[in-house]
Order: sequence, then C-alpha cells, then structure tokens
Amino acid sequence: MTLEELIYTRLVQEKELAESLAKYEGVPAVFLQKAPDDKAQGWGVSQYPRADYLVDMTADPERHSSGMVSVNVYSDDTGKPPEELAPLVRIALCDVVMQADDGAYCITWARTELFEMNDSQNPNTLVNGCSLTFLLIAFPQQITQAPDPALAMQEFLKRWETDALVINKDHIESFYEPSDFHPAIYVRISGTKKKRQTCALTWMECSMAIHVIAPTPEARNSWTRYLYDTLARLGEIILLDGAPLLFDELAVDNAADYLSRGQITIKGQYATENFSEYSHPLKETYFNK
Repeated sequence: MTLEELIYTRLVQEKELAESLAKYEGVPAVFLQKAPDDKAQGWGVSQYPRADYLVDMTADPERHSSGMVSVNVYSDDTGKPPEELAPLVRIALCDVVMQADDGAYCITWARTELFEMNDSQNPNTLVNGCSLTFLLIAFPQQITQAPDPALAMQEFLKRWETDALVINKDHIESFYEPSDFHPAIYVRISGTKKKRQTCALTWMECSMAIHVIAPTPEARNSWTRYLYDTLARLGEIILLDGAPLLFDELAVDNAADYLSRGQITIKGQYATENFSEYSHPLKETYFNK
C-alpha cells in the first residue's frame, strides 16, 4: 500500500475514533485532502464529526524523503468536540512503523492547533476544529555492498535481541507497533571515510547511529543502555566477510530525537582488501642459472 493508504487504514481502524465520526458511503468520514460536498448523496444523517488529512513529502539527502502529515478534525455541536478526538488520532498514528511500497516510515506528533469556522452550506452553523501536525520520518534501506557495516549491525542485533524488530531486516506486514518489551530498532550509516592504507588493506572509518523506538521514555532509555553496554563490552562485531568492525567510540544521548537522530552513536573502523592488477616482483621467485 502507499503511505496515504496506510495512514487512512490506521485512522479508520482506531475503533473509538471510527465510532465517533460521521459515515460517508457507510464508512468513517476520513478523506484525503478534502471532504465531499455536504450535499453529496454519500452522507448519512450527519456530516460531522469528520476528518481529512494531507501528506506533504520533501526530499531529504540522507533519508530519501521525509515531510509532514496534517490531520484536520471538524465537529459541530452534535458530535464529540475535536479536542476529544485529537488524542485518538495521535494514538492511531504516533510511533507506528509503517511499511509502504517505497519503504518504511514513522510518524511523530509535533503540535495541535484549535480553530473555528462557519459551515460552507449553513453559514449560521459554527464548526469547531483542530489541526494536528506530525513529522514524517523515512527509514530507508542503507545496505550497500560487502563488507557492509549497516547489514552486519542489523544481523548482530537480530541475533542478540530476538524480542526487538529490526527495521529493514524483519518483515513488516503494513504496520508494526513497538511496545516497551518489543521495541523497533533502526541502523543508520551517517558517514564513511578512508582512514589509512597499507600495501594489502585499506582501513575505512564509519559512523553509524542506532535508533531505539518504544512508546515510553523509560523503555527507550532502558533498551538504549542495554544495547550500549552490550556493544561496549564486546568492542566489535563481525562483518559478513568475517573481518571485525572495531569500535573506536560509543556514545549515548538520551535527549537525542529517537526518530531523526538516534540515541546511540558509534565510530568504528574496518579493513577491505586492495584491488590491484599490478603483480609485485616479490610475489614470484626467480633463480639465476
């Protein structure tokens, strides 16, 4: 499904929210961008409360894409006020990993603003509303080629902690809701550079971040510390070609945004074999006759 379809599915599957909304053609009144005219035949007894949403994508050099999600909730005097429906929208969308056709995404709440407006068909009817703004974060697959630190860390985390879901490693059927006991983890490479070179090997330095996604700060901090202590004691992980990725620096920042930055940062180094068609004379033995 597309991201827009996933968001719609989450909203209409939130039971209390769906039961509070008016019906259009027999389903909860949730619309992409704009609701139909109030006199459209699909409406039931009432046209309120209802909701519409918009996904505004922007290019991100690192994340491929990111952006904003806006959800507007409208209600008149006959239905639940929008300030009671807004928390239900947040429950439906926040901190849920969504697997769209073009990759994994997560949404986090940014702000809520209340407003009033006159009904377009009945100017004397006052409509109360609230606008919820969410930040949209993409979790693109960062695997490149062997030896691949991101893939190696994904493999390690999956073997070490089977209770966690590793984004882009584990299969997600549309949605995954992290819990305090079953978090989601994302591995992101933030940079790679050449450190030194010998006649046989080139040493590379990579910087990566580990994002721990759970619903409460206590659970996020606990899992973050657990993973940090584990990696610090090991001092390395093994890449898929059998070579080690040696940790030079590990740090934890519990104040860092767990979706955009990640709580654990790692600097490590690993070696790759040099490619050369030149055959050094010392590789062969010569005899003077």
